Amino acid sequence: MATADDRRGIELPDGLHTAFPTPLLVRRYDDPDFDRDLLEHIAAREAAETSVGMSNVGGWHSGNDLLESENPAVVALRGRVWKAMKFMVSKAGSGGHVAGRQMRISAWANVAREGSYNAVHNHTPAVFSGVYYASTGDPAPAGSRDGLIEFIDPRPGAHGGPLPTHAFHKQLIIDPEPGMLLVFPGWLLHYVHPYRGTTPRVSIAFNLWLDAVTSEAN
Repeated sequence: MATADDRRGIELPDGLHTAFPTPLLVRRYDDPDFDRDLLEHIAAREAAETSVGMSNVGGWHSGNDLLESENPAVVALRGRVWKAMKFMVSKAGSGGHVAGRQMRISAWANVAREGSYNAVHNHTPAVFSGVYYASTGDPAPAGSRDGLIEFIDPRPGAHGGPLPTHAFHKQLIIDPEPGMLLVFPGWLLHYVHPYRGTTPRVSIAFNLWLDAVTSEAN
């Protein structure tokens, strides 16, 4: 058997393996008071600021400086986001690419109301992206996809042709919950189905950026 020093590829034991998996981190927080305070902060910003048009169709989109506030709820959210992002970076196996680079995060709020949705998009060139749900609004009818976030399989071959091409192609659709935080690669395409409800559906999206290598690292 080849040793670690002279092996020309990875060693795979017999069995079923996942090739080129796409990471998706899911964390849940049960803190209604925190969400309430965060919603109040976002509502105040919405009342004072014009929406920024990005992937959102309808609704309100804040500027990408949300985490720069020193509001206590925002500070707490910033800590949660940083913790999740650092975990993803540590699991990505790309420590050499991160060394000497400054990590920074930008974030913005999305407020959806009746008929609002987000078109298909990704967050390239962000390294990782994510979303935190402060409120999911009104309950959706059973069986509907109202307000669901859907991720698109990044493998081109999985979208066409007869079986067995589709044998391992499964839709990735998530029903958000208040307090749910998701993190995924910035290049992963996704979209949000139209929301039908009168209570605002509020989420905070965020990106992790890696700045250029510092001179000290050269």
